[in-house]
Amino acid sequence: MTPPSDLASSAVPAVAGATRTAPTSAADASLVALLRSDGKPRQAAIGQLYARYARDFKGYFRRHGARDAQVEDLLQETFIKVLRSIDSWQGSGTLEAWLWTIARNTLYSALRSERGDEAVSLDDDGGDDESGATLAARIAGSDSNPADTDCVRRGLTAFTQKFAEYAHVLERVVIDDWGYDELAQYRGCAPGAAREYLSQCRKRLWQFVGHCFEPTA
Repeated sequence: MTPPSDLASSAVPAVAGATRTAPTSAADASLVALLRSDGKPRQAAIGQLYARYARDFKGYFRRHGARDAQVEDLLQETFIKVLRSIDSWQGSGTLEAWLWTIARNTLYSALRSERGDEAVSLDDDGGDDESGATLAARIAGSDSNPADTDCVRRGLTAFTQKFAEYAHVLERVVIDDWGYDELAQYRGCAPGAAREYLSQCRKRLWQFVGHCFEPTA
């Protein structure tokens, strides 16, 4: 597959809620400016974006239930949405965080459309119920397993749908063992601010899944 280059005939709409504040780094601002330009500079920027993120996006799609036949379509749709929305992007956090939010939303929209009412959640990794429950507990920052794993799956699904970037950050911290330094780099902030942001993510998630856990003595 080659990166999308001409969106004139695409029917994919811009991503809702894509308007942000000022770019957080010179590198982000430079890449965004090139993506908003025309001709060869824009094509080069698209190639740079594709080279940087395509492999990670495809791996992410596969880990979360996309079939091999779907992966390329999901990747194409993600980049099309990025390019169609780039004129309205003004930066909040980092460009990478915004891109991952679009990729995540694209995947979840596809899986929800395919599965209907079947739950699609962060722990949908192909493991058994016990491993899924353990992962859910780690994501939520709890020391105990939930009393109702289906309750957690439903909560994670609702949380992911409403707070896609928070969900992605928690997943990277838990599954990829991100520390505060990696999160700070991702967010474009100081490690102390990253610590506070992670705490906010977990508090927000707990509003969706906290009732699924046994009360502690």
